Amino acid sequence: MTTVWIEVLTPKQALFFWPLAESLGRRGLETFITARRYEQLDWILRLLGLDALVLGRFGGENLTEKLESSTKRQMLLLKHLKKKPSVAISSGSVEMARICFGLQIPHLLASDSPHSPVNRLCVPISTKVLTPFVIGYRDWAVWGARRHSVLKYRALDPVAWIRRYGRLEDKAPEPPGDEYALVRVPEYKASYILGRGMAEALEVVRRVSELYRQVVVLCRYREEAQLLRSKVPSNVILLSRPVLALPYIRNASIVFSGGGTIAQEAALLGKPTILFYPGETPTVHRFLQSKGLLTVVRPRDYVKIGKISEHLTSSSVRREIKRRAEKLNKMLEDPTAFIEKTILSLLQ
Repeated sequence: MTTVWIEVLTPKQALFFWPLAESLGRRGLETFITARRYEQLDWILRLLGLDALVLGRFGGENLTEKLESSTKRQMLLLKHLKKKPSVAISSGSVEMARICFGLQIPHLLASDSPHSPVNRLCVPISTKVLTPFVIGYRDWAVWGARRHSVLKYRALDPVAWIRRYGRLEDKAPEPPGDEYALVRVPEYKASYILGRGMAEALEVVRRVSELYRQVVVLCRYREEAQLLRSKVPSNVILLSRPVLALPYIRNASIVFSGGGTIAQEAALLGKPTILFYPGETPTVHRFLQSKGLLTVVRPRDYVKIGKISEHLTSSSVRREIKRRAEKLNKMLEDPTAFIEKTILSLLQ
């Protein structure tokens, strides 16, 4: 039987590849899904019912530990690769890409993050790079991709699971009923913003708590919640465990995101959205900003958060954001269908 190897390293990747694995299975193809032990990932694998072989662990925020974890994990993956897959796909797994290169397995890199440092290793040895249409060829060429190897889908990644949210709704947590502002803490342990984000998040939470009666903060790690708990006012609800963000976004009055995925989700859902990402604004988010669906603030602009929020939550602006989001969604395709078609063409 033809086998497609899928690597899942983050919650976003689990949501993105979940419908692909199901669709390939319906076609009679065998999917071999691998993941790693990671506080942010374990829960979503269970929620989605992804039958993943969990090998190795997340390396944390220390570069040496990241390297050690990656090196050990590559050996674990190779050991458990009982049958050579026909094709493999990841959103930037250094371990998978290296194994595929060594065993001459076509590797597809499906990514909306050309800013990620893993691309230095993954892009040159990937057969194809699959990416949203808003990302230019040059963004991948700097990492060694040839123009003909970059395939673009007319979508943004969250479309893959937003359009299938109905299947997850019963499994999703119940967000607060009252009006609230939603804040997402940046991924300060990620290699692309290593060590940054917590100070910015704390300042944003404090300012937002002065503007809204209730603030819900989606933390990534338990230690984040412990760190913030003694430093924020009582009207701030800290969610210390990872949860499905969509229901919280849908019920929020406004979204403040230090992370890229929730900012995209909120913008596509037509919510007033402010991005306070601590690094350079990624290409996808600059696109959403150009469409009037996302407002980017830098640390020097935090003092203006009150005025910006007041403007974005006015009834006329809310209606316009919703209208623009609906217009954008109508022109976007399902990225899952595009990726599946690419895989099938390779298998032929």
